[in-house]
Amino acid sequence: MRKTVAFGTLATLLLLLYIAFALAEAQVGVKAGDWIKYDATTSGIDLASTNMPQWVKIEFLSVTETTVTFRQTSHMSSGAEQSEIIMLDAASGAGNATFQVLIPANSKTGDTIHIVTDEGNYTTITLSGEKTGNYAGATRTSVYASLQQGDMQVSYYWDKQTGVLLEVKLSQGSAFIAYKATSTNIWQASSSNPLTLPTIPIEILSISISVAVAAAIITTAVIYTKHKRS
Repeated sequence: MRKTVAFGTLATLLLLLYIAFALAEAQVGVKAGDWIKYDATTSGIDLASTNMPQWVKIEFLSVTETTVTFRQTSHMSSGAEQSEIIMLDAASGAGNATFQVLIPANSKTGDTIHIVTDEGNYTTITLSGEKTGNYAGATRTSVYASLQQGDMQVSYYWDKQTGVLLEVKLSQGSAFIAYKATSTNIWQASSSNPLTLPTIPIEILSISISVAVAAAIITTAVIYTKHKRS
């Protein structure tokens, strides 16, 4: 009997240690001062009668371990702007956020993510894959997952490197809305001109110029000599 109790106690302690280490290892890839802005695209929604965000901007105010505090500003279709301060633990999903703007950095396919639902409750989803796409002017690798909330299908795409939300798509019947990252200071936008000139060492450049000048002098001398003989 004592061996059974001791084994059960040991198993419980090991489980608690595993959870503690898992949470301790989780990190976020944003810092205070980082921001990201999402623009909305819709279909099947009457924006004249539905007041909904046209764009949303997230400004991270503080970061403590995996807990972030951020300002969420929403520009509504009515023209008004709404702003609120929100807290979210990216590892546990705890806080007063209404959508999962951040998950642990470097999450990978098969990882279980604790996520907040639109009702303010928590659930878990499993990251089902990775893909690349253009977000806020740069090619980023995302990890993604889908969640069914009643008759609404929600698909999330998070930046693998930082854990920040890249895109969220919501569909309900014929109505569809997506919020996609269009600008940020978390990463730099790619150059619009992909053409890069090779770097030529100054020694080679000097020799090339000297050879070209010498060739020009010789050519000129030959032409002059022929012209003079004729």
